[in-house]
Amino acid sequence: MNRNDSAISGLKVLVLDDEPDAREFTKLILTLYHADVVVAGTAAEGLEQIQIHRPDVIVSDISMPQMDGYQFIRNVRSLPARNGGHTPAVALTALNRAEDRTKAINAGFQRHLSKPVVRRQLS
Repeated sequence: MNRNDSAISGLKVLVLDDEPDAREFTKLILTLYHADVVVAGTAAEGLEQIQIHRPDVIVSDISMPQMDGYQFIRNVRSLPARNGGHTPAVALTALNRAEDRTKAINAGFQRHLSKPVVRRQLS
């Protein structure tokens, strides 16, 4: 598949991860597939970025200090649709047991991907 023809080409994606290297790696992969990427290092910053940038998709880590990814997505889902409450979201996490996937889906994520991510999983 041509990177210009990928499913994410032209989409605005919010990447939320407290680990700078993981955040930048995910951003790089998505940018290679022509996504418009906005990043955040904390859940609070991610909630702010949703209000400012209105992303088409959210990619969020789960294990973060202060507010984890589960609480983050619950907060997103409590927003009105016009403010991003229905934005599709992917949990991108090292927590990869079946119960972790179920917990992520039940919290409000549509997909659960395990780290380390394979490039084609994000495209």
